[in-house]
Amino acid sequence: MLVYIIRRSLQAVLVLLVMSVIVFVGVYAIGNPIDILINPQADQTERELAIATLGLDKPLWTQYGKFLLGAVHGDLGRSFVHSTPALGLILERMPATLELAIAAMLIAIVLGIPLGLWAGLKPNSIAGRSIMAGSILGFSLPTFWVGLMLIMVFSVMLGWLPSNGRGPTTMLFRIPVSFLSLEGWRHLIMPATNLALFKLALLIRLTRAGTREALLQDYVKFARARFLSSPSSASNSGR
Repeated sequence: MLVYIIRRSLQAVLVLLVMSVIVFVGVYAIGNPIDILINPQADQTERELAIATLGLDKPLWTQYGKFLLGAVHGDLGRSFVHSTPALGLILERMPATLELAIAAMLIAIVLGIPLGLWAGLKPNSIAGRSIMAGSILGFSLPTFWVGLMLIMVFSVMLGWLPSNGRGPTTMLFRIPVSFLSLEGWRHLIMPATNLALFKLALLIRLTRAGTREALLQDYVKFARARFLSSPSSASNSGR
């Protein structure tokens, strides 16, 4: 057990190290932040001053060492755009991110499990086939395209939902949340639905597969041998 914990811990450290390299390369090595931060009409002296202020004049390995040392101590650097600590920006936006993720997860669970059960119990019905066809679309359609279509339909054409923002927030345990108001839900429902589509499609297929597998188990065959009807036949007899 101790060997397993040590091995998994070393793997986690290796993954974090690789991710730190990827993040550093994406931020510092690819492109030039100076081209975004200062006026294109700035002279060479102003550019050199900005480069020296940000420490971009040092070798990449020196910059990476400083970046890694700061990350170990909880310092993720400063935002080039806002000129504030990056960790503060992350914590400031964390409640909205968690709220969106939880809402998407709830949508996927509340809809995915019943639809998957229906498709598993009645695989040859029109509803079951339609559910599986919809799950294929959930896997296939790009999320960014679905988001654009949702904005086009519900924000631009119908005007029912806002296309951006979070809406009014309420303090709950000193954390700003927006789901306690109707206006907050109007801002939340569309991005949460878009984020939930892939998870919803995956959960439908997993639930359907589990249901179909359970129907082949011995205890189900024994129940049917004792003249207990299946859900489909029970619904047909009820009609």
